Amino acid sequence: MNLSLSKTAGMILLILIVVIYQSLFAGLVTIHQIRLDLPMLILVYIGLSRGPASGAIFGFLVGFLLDLASPSSLGLGAFIKTCLGYLVGSFKDNLYLENNLSKGAVIFFSLILNDLLYYFFSNGIKNLSYSVSVFLNYSLLSGLYTALVGLLILWLAQMRKAKEITI
Repeated sequence: MNLSLSKTAGMILLILIVVIYQSLFAGLVTIHQIRLDLPMLILVYIGLSRGPASGAIFGFLVGFLLDLASPSSLGLGAFIKTCLGYLVGSFKDNLYLENNLSKGAVIFFSLILNDLLYYFFSNGIKNLSYSVSVFLNYSLLSGLYTALVGLLILWLAQMRKAKEITI
């Protein structure tokens, strides 16, 4: 019971971090409209570390909270992030994820899939050229940026862990 409570508290803390980041700091780490997608980065972490159920729950909650900023597509982000959280979590035991580069690839492709689905479902086929243009000009670079930041965080965590072991 105590372990479940600490997992719930940890998830609530991560959701709070995402909300604070999106509302206060997202603009500070955006480079020429290429954004760091911290919510997706944390979603991939939750899915890979805790499995499909936690990934789906976190995806839904974060997606819904982010959807509140754009009521015209309310629910779309929650649906996509729920599916992605479950999908990434289901790969938890099937992928060889000891290598940080494979984790970076999962981060990159998750963000790309998120953006592709979002653009397709929000704009449909009527604005396909616009969706492709936005995807090519921003999503690919945002995916790369987010994956590189994720790799940096993983590397720093490994360095910290190695330092703790040697001390």
